Amino acid sequence: MDLGIVIAAGTITMLNSIAGWLLHALIRLFYVTYRFRFDGERGLRGPADCPVYLLAIWHQNLFAGILAQTGRKHVVIVSKSRDGDPVTRLCEGLGHSVARGSSRSGNRDKGGRAAKGDMIGQLQSGLPGALTVDGPRGPAHVCKPGIIEMARQTGLPIIPYLPLARRYWSFRSWDRFRLPKPFTRIDVHYGAPIFVPAELDEAQFAQFQREVGDAIEALEAAHDPKASARVTAARPSAAGEL
Repeated sequence: MDLGIVIAAGTITMLNSIAGWLLHALIRLFYVTYRFRFDGERGLRGPADCPVYLLAIWHQNLFAGILAQTGRKHVVIVSKSRDGDPVTRLCEGLGHSVARGSSRSGNRDKGGRAAKGDMIGQLQSGLPGALTVDGPRGPAHVCKPGIIEMARQTGLPIIPYLPLARRYWSFRSWDRFRLPKPFTRIDVHYGAPIFVPAELDEAQFAQFQREVGDAIEALEAAHDPKASARVTAARPSAAGEL
């Protein structure tokens, strides 16, 4: 192999490592400025009445959602795309377990099936999980079927999950991604557990997708009505492969 190619590859790897370290350091710096307030009697790191569960969160709240669970290990699925690399470093740096996989592209499986299998195995071993149920590419605020299938196979409850920063920046991305501003308070809310039966027909499956999405929206409407001005009926129908 050409020496120049080897040197270039090594340089890129080193720069990526440095960038990852700097990103992690920046996130840690943000984290120490935040104040977290957890909902009711459900505990500091998850619902006390459901020690093993699946957290369901919108993609736009991913950043606050990961930081709010610092100190309790969860298994998560992160896209295999380049966009998922910094999220993977963040999750692993905070002690979480990451399964890499993406939704189907046409007839091509991009690792989503293997990632779901990996995550289900870790859930069955007793590790709680978390999913951005409208990620990684949307449509925003539409629950995809992946979390329903995992709950069906494992028998674990789905917990609607809303970490809501009092002050945040909202980006012009597909999900209006939210980055909590330094020194703000993040209120962490959990909805009632949703149990999915092992046997479902297609209509029931879609109904559970809508139920999970509506439950997350209801949390936001209850705790931040201004930010939840969307009309639930106007959301696109549930669709997706992960």
